[in-house]
Amino acid sequence: MDDRDVSRFRVQMKLLQRRLRRESLPAYGVSRTALQVITAVVRLPEGAQPRRIAEELRMTSSNVAAALRELEGAGYVRRRKDATDARRVAVLLTDSGRTMVADVRSERDTWLGRAITGLLDEDEQRILLAAGALMERLAAFERTPEGADGHPAAHEPVPPYEPAPPYEPVPAGDRGTARGAS
Repeated sequence: MDDRDVSRFRVQMKLLQRRLRRESLPAYGVSRTALQVITAVVRLPEGAQPRRIAEELRMTSSNVAAALRELEGAGYVRRRKDATDARRVAVLLTDSGRTMVADVRSERDTWLGRAITGLLDEDEQRILLAAGALMERLAAFERTPEGADGHPAAHEPVPPYEPAPPYEPVPAGDRGTARGAS
């Protein structure tokens, strides 16, 4: 793949990601930043600290703090002070926060399922699943330090890829919901 192909592929992925984000906005009275923060809270171990959330999202601490205030005000998260160090705070999802995240994911899955079944034939759907597996492998790639010759240094082999559960196309009569992994 040459540089132009790589650039085009990156733009294509970005377009789909933007569209998926648009499918859940405006959602539940919170900003896009707040949605990013709450999904990071879901991904991270329970009780993650705001600093860890900021690192995960590569956001400033002040942006994360503002989003957490917004989410807390909406009742989607709560903050709990650490029993041993009052300066430390753990961020916890509330039941309504879990429900909101599940609803947002369901909305995105519904849109994506409709787009897939509406635009792609069965062969294209299989190709898309294979491309998804390749994108997961790309996402797991870690840059290795360069050796003395300027080429990437040898690194440990990546563990075998475990494919995600297969996507089940939405039957034509049941396009109100999508089934598949989130």
